[in-house]
Amino acid sequence: MTNNLNHNSYLTLPKAKKLLEINKMLTQSLKLEEVLKNLITAASELVQVTDTFMIYLYDELTGKLRIAEAIGVEIEPLKRIEFAPGESITGKVFLEKKSKLFKSEQEIDFYMSNMSEENYQFYYEGVRRQKIKSAFCVPILYQDSCLGVLIVDNFNQDGIFSDADLEVIQIIADQSAIALEHSRVYQNLLQKNEMLSNTISIHKKFYQFIIDGEGIGQILLLLETLIGSKVVHRETNLYHEDSNYYPIVRSHEILGVLELERPFETFPEFEQLIIEHACSAIALELTKNSALLEQEFHFRQEIFNQLLHDLTSSDLKRILTYLQWNEVRDIQCIIIEGSANPLWDRNKLTDKQWLVLSFENMLKSICTNSFIVTNAFQLIVVLPDLKDDQLSQIIKEIEMIVGKEKKVLIGIGRKTSIQQIAISYHEAIQSINYAKTTKQSYIVEYAKLGMERLFHDLEPQRIEIFIQDKIGKLLKTDFLLIDTLLCFINQNKNHKETAKALHIHGNTLYYRLRKIEDILQIDLNDEKEWVDLVIAVQLYVASHKK
Repeated sequence: MTNNLNHNSYLTLPKAKKLLEINKMLTQSLKLEEVLKNLITAASELVQVTDTFMIYLYDELTGKLRIAEAIGVEIEPLKRIEFAPGESITGKVFLEKKSKLFKSEQEIDFYMSNMSEENYQFYYEGVRRQKIKSAFCVPILYQDSCLGVLIVDNFNQDGIFSDADLEVIQIIADQSAIALEHSRVYQNLLQKNEMLSNTISIHKKFYQFIIDGEGIGQILLLLETLIGSKVVHRETNLYHEDSNYYPIVRSHEILGVLELERPFETFPEFEQLIIEHACSAIALELTKNSALLEQEFHFRQEIFNQLLHDLTSSDLKRILTYLQWNEVRDIQCIIIEGSANPLWDRNKLTDKQWLVLSFENMLKSICTNSFIVTNAFQLIVVLPDLKDDQLSQIIKEIEMIVGKEKKVLIGIGRKTSIQQIAISYHEAIQSINYAKTTKQSYIVEYAKLGMERLFHDLEPQRIEIFIQDKIGKLLKTDFLLIDTLLCFINQNKNHKETAKALHIHGNTLYYRLRKIEDILQIDLNDEKEWVDLVIAVQLYVASHKK
């Protein structure tokens, strides 16, 4: 026995035989309704002086005890009762997990005193407005869990029930606990199987939309119908923890989110599965769209490569039709590249595509018919008939899209005719390379470069010979003097500004400049020697990263 009962057995031989029959009867069915009816029938046969039998089972979802089966009562009012653990006789026995025998009306009133007013109204109607004279309540225990309670009431006499009655019902409760648990497991399996069948069917519907080319819109419409709630698809490659957002994931990559009307955890399990299936279908649709977009990028690259070479008038006409360009007066190329890190993660499906599409949307609001091409980790932007004020606006927008944490280099070629687009493209490349080597500015316009633009057309060997002839001796002595000379050049030979920039005294600057003249055997005031020196230093800066 699991309860504190008298250890002397009250069972007679007929009752013992009846209990064996009841045990067989309880295990004959796995359906909960049949198990409960068998339990009530068995209890009424063994305790014949009772007026009512009631079984309350614990609902894990609500955390309350609710009527499951009863005889001798009005069942409809009782169905509206929800006892909290510890409330009234039912809740207290459930919480304490101990059987309780009540032999007087006063004792029963005391144990029922904390019943809520609402529950009492339903209870009073359910027992046909009668007062209980005697009763006992037995917990239905399975291992250490209480599944519910069985209550036996009498409305006519005090002290009519005995410990023997309590012991018999306790044995039935122990037997029924096993039957109830088996029934619960069986019902859960049936529900899981039905849920699986339904979700597989829904899963097929979602994927049929993809096969038929219906797109994400139809998936969302079906999802909203199935869960009875509004859902919005957000395109983003970022995901911040939010109970109303459910991520659309491919491998470990975030492809977007579904914005739900309420937290995901508040949806029933079946609807949670539907949301997950919808996300899987959307992820597949986005992957399919991504593959198509990647093909588009490859085609753009082929178009751009054709533009870089001599084209026949018919080929050029076809390309202009594809680009939706009519009479294009001039073309300008811009190259964008990450300074320290690539602009996108090549291991992420949508990273590059999200960046390209973001740039395209931005450019639509500033100028019309831009053309973006990807080349390795570079973005090449071709802009027709661009105005000067539009260029500065585009550069600002680029920084906003990429973000401050990702530093970029921007090389800008000059405006040319569409037949000479290769010139603007190569100028943008030279501007990017100059930005990489000098590190003085992350935005370089080829048109604003001075003699630096000529350096790229010279052979590296010739450049190195010139550098060594003009400042080789200085390079072998002290790099502090090189820094001083470079600053002196940048300050246009202004002694005061140079000393200020170097944070040194004017006399110190004078001493260093004299030392430079002595090492190189030149006069800094000689115009020709000064020009040669400036060119040599600029060549050195352009060809050396340090």
